[in-house]
Amino acid sequence: MTRALLVLGILIVAIFAKNVEITSDLFEASEKERISKFIGNVTFKTPKERLQADRVYIYFDKNKKPIKIEAIGHVKFFIQDKDKIFEGEAGKVVYYPRRKEYILYDNVKVVQKPGKKLIYAEQIVIDLKNSKLVVKGKEKKPVKMIFSVEE
Repeated sequence: MTRALLVLGILIVAIFAKNVEITSDLFEASEKERISKFIGNVTFKTPKERLQADRVYIYFDKNKKPIKIEAIGHVKFFIQDKDKIFEGEAGKVVYYPRRKEYILYDNVKVVQKPGKKLIYAEQIVIDLKNSKLVVKGKEKKPVKMIFSVEE
């Protein structure tokens, strides 16, 4: 079991084609379920992303490539793509590496830079591959955006 955990830990770093640093209070892995779990005070860092959460789960396909990264509980994030930066917090963040898509859930607050646009919503989809942003509210809690208009 210890060997399997070590192998999965090494694979996580090798699978991402960039430097990844993950710290947590507890690490669990299952080759059979193809999942790695980081639990408690999780910090996830790459050169262009940072997040903190209560838990982070990384799901793998049969070829041991990550297909989904899920951050749950008190998530704070920083995402950089070309000239745009998204920084904020949410109850849950799901990232699909193949699609380069982030889905932010539950009381989402985002500052988009440059321009310091403030976005409050129940769900935000950040599609980096297609440079697309979709913001969703709820019936009793609509989307709220605050930004400056240049004259």
